[in-house]
Amino acid sequence: MEADSIPKTIAQANQQMRSGLLTSKTLVEHYLEGIQKLNPTLNAFITVLEKEALETAHKLDFERSNGQERGLMHGIPVAIKDNIDTAEVKTTVGSQLFCELTNQRWRDRIPLSDSLIVQKLKAAGAVILGKTNLSEFAADLSGNNLFYGHTCNVWNHDHSSGGSSSGSATAIAAHLCLAGIGTDTGGSIRVPASWSGVVGLRPTYGLLSNEGIFPRAPSFDTVGFLTNCVEDIAILLDAVLFPISTNLKQLYPLPTNINGLKLGIISNYTFRGIEGEVAKAIYNAISILKQLGAEIVTINSSFLEKEFDEVTYSTIALYEFHQVLQAEYATNPNIFGSKVQSDLSKGVKISRDSYKKAKDKWEKCFLQRQKLFQQVDILVTPTTPMVAPLIDADAKIYQLNRRFMLPFSFMGLPAISLPCGRSSQGLPIGLQLVGNSYTEALILRVAFTFQLATK
Repeated sequence: MEADSIPKTIAQANQQMRSGLLTSKTLVEHYLEGIQKLNPTLNAFITVLEKEALETAHKLDFERSNGQERGLMHGIPVAIKDNIDTAEVKTTVGSQLFCELTNQRWRDRIPLSDSLIVQKLKAAGAVILGKTNLSEFAADLSGNNLFYGHTCNVWNHDHSSGGSSSGSATAIAAHLCLAGIGTDTGGSIRVPASWSGVVGLRPTYGLLSNEGIFPRAPSFDTVGFLTNCVEDIAILLDAVLFPISTNLKQLYPLPTNINGLKLGIISNYTFRGIEGEVAKAIYNAISILKQLGAEIVTINSSFLEKEFDEVTYSTIALYEFHQVLQAEYATNPNIFGSKVQSDLSKGVKISRDSYKKAKDKWEKCFLQRQKLFQQVDILVTPTTPMVAPLIDADAKIYQLNRRFMLPFSFMGLPAISLPCGRSSQGLPIGLQLVGNSYTEALILRVAFTFQLATK
C-alpha cells in the first residue's frame, strides 16, 4: 500500500476500514515495515510483536467482515510504553534489572496478565504493535536509556526526544503507529509530546487506573496518550472510559466553538524564563485563540509564582520511588543507571515522618486548584521553556524543563501538550492547556479548535 494512502489519524483509519478500502492487516503490515526500517536508527521500540499483531489484525478483520465491530479502536495499531504490563510479553521498565543476564541472576519480567489500560484497549479492538523505549523506571525527562539505548528525536537525531515516554512519542512522530500509550508523573507524556511535535494528554489523576503499571511515584503517576491529533485523544479516552459510569460525557466527535471561554495567562509565570522562540510561538498561539473567540485573562497566582514547593513534590516522589525498589537497591545498587541511583540514594534518606509531613502539605495544596479556576476556564502555558536540547545536555538543563508541569502534576490536574510552532532549527514547540479536575472535554475542545485553525 502506498504511504500517501495510509491514514494519518485513527478517525481516518476507521472510515477507510468501514468502507472496505483498508484492512487492519494491511495497516499493521505497513507499520511493521516502517518499524523494521526506522527502529534501528530511532530506537523507539524495545520489543516488536510482529506475529501477535498480524494474528490480532487478521482476527479483527474477520470480525468486521461478519458484522462485528468493537468500536472506534477496532483494528487500530497502537504502541505501549514498556512500564505497562502486557500478558506473556516482556515488560522491561527500561531497566537492566529485568533483563536476563548470563549469570541467571536476573530474568526477563514477563507479566501473567495485562494491565487494566491494555485490557480496555484490547476489548475496544486495538492491535498492540510492541513495547516502546523509555527512561529507566520512567525516571528521566531526557528519554535517554543507557541499557536499551537512547531514543532519537525524529526532527534532529542529535536532540532529545523527551522522556520518559520517549519511544511512544517518537513512534507517533515517525508514523510508526496511530497511538502511543505513555505515563506521566512529572511531565513524562507532555515533554516528549512537546519536543517530538505530537499531541500528549495527561488526564486528571485517578481518571484512568494505574493497575498493572510499574510505579514511579503512586501519588502522581498517571497513564495517558500520545497521538498525531487532538481528536484521536478523544477517541482513545472514549474507548477506555465507556461503557463505564463516569462524570464525563462521550467526547468524540469534538465541538469547535470556544466563544466566550476564558483562557488564563499567569502573571510572572507563563512567560518567565523561556526561550525567545518559545515565547513568540506561545504569544502567537494566544493571539489565534483570541481570534477564535476566547477571552484572554491575565491572573495572579501566588502559588504558581512563588509558593509551589518542589521540595515537597520531590520528598513524596523520591520516598515512594525508593519504597518500590528498596530491596533491589539494598542488594545491588550498581544494577541501576546513574539517574535511578541518584533518585534512590536520595529516597533512602527520607524518613517516614518527613514523607507524612510532605503528604499533609500536599493535601492542603489541593485547595489551590479551585483558586486557579475562579476567574478562568483553562490555563495556557508553554509545555517546556525551551525546545529539545542535545541528547547529552547536562542534567540541570532537563530539570529546568519541569517548571510548567510539576505544579499541575502536584495538583492532579489534566493537561494537554500540542504543537504550536517550530524553532529556527526546525524543532517543535509545545503549547500546554491545563484544566480543572475532570475537564478533559473542555481542554480537548480548545485544543481541537486551535488545531483546526493552525493546520
